Amino acid sequence: MPQILGSLQNIEIDVAGGSSYKNLVCLRTGSVNTTMDATTEQTNCGVLTSPSEPQMTVDFDAICEAAPTIAQVSYEDLLTAMVNKTLVAVRVQNPTITGSSVGTVYYHSFSGYITDLTLNQSTTEFVNFSGTIQSTGTLDITA
Repeated sequence: MPQILGSLQNIEIDVAGGSSYKNLVCLRTGSVNTTMDATTEQTNCGVLTSPSEPQMTVDFDAICEAAPTIAQVSYEDLLTAMVNKTLVAVRVQNPTITGSSVGTVYYHSFSGYITDLTLNQSTTEFVNFSGTIQSTGTLDITA
């Protein structure tokens, strides 16, 4: 059974909040985290659990590009969106792979805010940045 290489996976972002997605520039690592808080109460009827609405975050780490293409979202784009409190659109989906099984199909899409953005520099590495985008509103998991 073929696996999906991380190098084939992109985090797509539209910093204007629409559907004109661009790939995050020079992505090194990324993760999609889905969480849901729950309230639990002990009663004489047993334990009752009430789930909240699910939320998603996308965490990423990427290398700064001196000349990003028009098809890439750069550190500057993300910093501008964060400072201006712009609602961005995010999408992470199964890359097209020949021979992939149905079990590997996935799709995550949401609108959210950039809640963390860090520029990192070292004398021995390329300048890179990391950040988090937190969902707000409806989550879409169907392509």
